[in-house]
Amino acid sequence: MARHALQYTPPGQLARYISNKHIIPPQARSTPWLEDGNIILITEKKAFKFYKRTLTSQSIEFEKKIVLMNDGNTDVVEGCPVLEVPFASPVDLEYFLTALHGLETLSFSGFSLATKNGFRALEGTLRVATLTQTSALRTHAIAALQVRYPTTLAGWDIVRPPRHIPTPPPFADEDQEDWEWDRALIINLAREVEAFSILPAAMAMLTNDCSAGEVFGVKLPPTTDPASPPMSPTSPMSPSPFSPIFPPPVRTRLNDSDGSSFALLKEHNHLSIVSLLLSIRSLGSNCDRPPEVIPRKAGRAPVGSSLLLPGPSQCSDFFKETAARQLEKQVLEDRVGYAQFVWNVLTVGQDRERTCKYCWREFGQKCREARDKWWEELPRKLGFEQGWADERLRSVEGS
Repeated sequence: MARHALQYTPPGQLARYISNKHIIPPQARSTPWLEDGNIILITEKKAFKFYKRTLTSQSIEFEKKIVLMNDGNTDVVEGCPVLEVPFASPVDLEYFLTALHGLETLSFSGFSLATKNGFRALEGTLRVATLTQTSALRTHAIAALQVRYPTTLAGWDIVRPPRHIPTPPPFADEDQEDWEWDRALIINLAREVEAFSILPAAMAMLTNDCSAGEVFGVKLPPTTDPASPPMSPTSPMSPSPFSPIFPPPVRTRLNDSDGSSFALLKEHNHLSIVSLLLSIRSLGSNCDRPPEVIPRKAGRAPVGSSLLLPGPSQCSDFFKETAARQLEKQVLEDRVGYAQFVWNVLTVGQDRERTCKYCWREFGQKCREARDKWWEELPRKLGFEQGWADERLRSVEGS
């Protein structure tokens, strides 16, 4: 589990009020407020009543803090010691305590990622669980994320099947329930809580779905009106084509560390596409086998005609044409990420009158091998030198 130091902060406004008045204001009482609880947790202007035993049995950091409360300097209200939790927001602490109580009472059903609210519950719980070293809840949260952001190519194929429709916008509006398209939010959370196992898949989705302009909010200036003189390149009013001249859409800003990772994965995608196209172009270069099916017109030739004999191999020409068509489509028509690009290549139909079955079989094998190699290299592009074998990328923490 990630280790995060909890630094000292001065008492907040509610903590000072309780210390002076020895009461909990009614408006400060928040859910969960367990009537038979024996400890009060406060953060900012909210208070929660909970069980000591649950906190000490599940959380290393809470166990340490509760032990230190026996020094005689702890405020006591309604017979319960008061513990300030300044490192957690009221919303995050509410999500965390609710999930922890459910885990303790066996009513916890896991995290639902179907809506933004479901994700926010996971996000808040994971953040506090990481800070307090509550391993059980942290593992549950990361396991839920790994369903959407898997650590295996087989898992990737389940959540990212071949698509034949345009990708939805990468960043959803606040009114929409589909939070999934905000990849930067997931990536930033993974970095913050050191849930590294979901990073490769999340970064791969971001680089496959989004351009650099969409991620960093960079837009090219609009074309000037032909009737108006163009702006001078040296004019202070001239917008730079590399500057966000319009406010970017509402979204999460990608953290600086993964900004460079985004560029590296984009390069990885481009090089992988070029490598696959070169591999396809080379297919059949040494083939001397006839096509799998002899053209029908050969059967109409006079008996003894040389046209009845198998013609020269056409495999090389076919695969060179295939590579050229896929390159043209990628550049001019459907600029997609590498994962979808390979699926597009694999949908190419065999021309049995121009290819032999051996070269065609090799074509499918090379595409699958290239895709496997692309996946295996993802962690290394993010700095995990041991690839998927890196201990930080274990699919289930603590296992």
